[in-house]
Amino acid sequence: MSSPIAAPSSATPPQESQPQFDFLTWFELNRLPLLCAVGVVFGAVVISLFIRDRRESQEKSANAELMRVLGTGVSNAAPSAAELLRISESYRGSQAAQRARLLAAGQYFSSGKYSEAAEEFKKFVADFPDSPLASTAALGVASSLDAANKTSEAITAYQSVITGYGTDPLVFRAKLDKARLHEALNQWPQAMALYDELAATPTAGMMAQEAGMQRAQLITKHPELDKPLTLTNSVKVVAPAKPASSSSSTKP
Repeated sequence: MSSPIAAPSSATPPQESQPQFDFLTWFELNRLPLLCAVGVVFGAVVISLFIRDRRESQEKSANAELMRVLGTGVSNAAPSAAELLRISESYRGSQAAQRARLLAAGQYFSSGKYSEAAEEFKKFVADFPDSPLASTAALGVASSLDAANKTSEAITAYQSVITGYGTDPLVFRAKLDKARLHEALNQWPQAMALYDELAATPTAGMMAQEAGMQRAQLITKHPELDKPLTLTNSVKVVAPAKPASSSSSTKP
């Protein structure tokens, strides 16, 4: 007697349970570190916004104060260097404070106080080396020394502008003034070299034209400086080497 064949079962075999991410459980376990991290980020954002708002507010106040002082000077006397320096110190770190410092140095210069002007210009360069106005201050140092008849120091200061701000248009002014001082010291070759360099620089604009006129006047006084290029003074002619003597005969 044959055994009955069992019918296939339609029930699905049990599957192994997969681990699932329980966010609530994870959050409860990590709630304190998360809250601390969120608090740090939020605090940093708040501080950053506060600092930016404070800087903007300080900049507006500094600009308003500077404009007030300059506006007062339009109808009356120009603002004093001391008043401009007060603004620079009161709003330290603002762009308006930089402008006030530079204007104060310029006011000293206009008043004939060249030593004070040179010191303030030097302080500006030292305190704000990356400022777009640094080249102006550096030229101010040289001009102040020049006006005070400190010729050697002025030449050095002009050279600092030339080497330190090579792409700045103010370099052309520094070269022209430096050439003028060399000429005053009877250092004519140095003066001629700078005049020639400026006159041959189209981008120098008015400085190139002025250099050309100064060069012409210098040559009028000292014609010997204007030497045209010749084979004897521009190119060193070297005589060809003599061929080896062929008088000696080869012995057998």
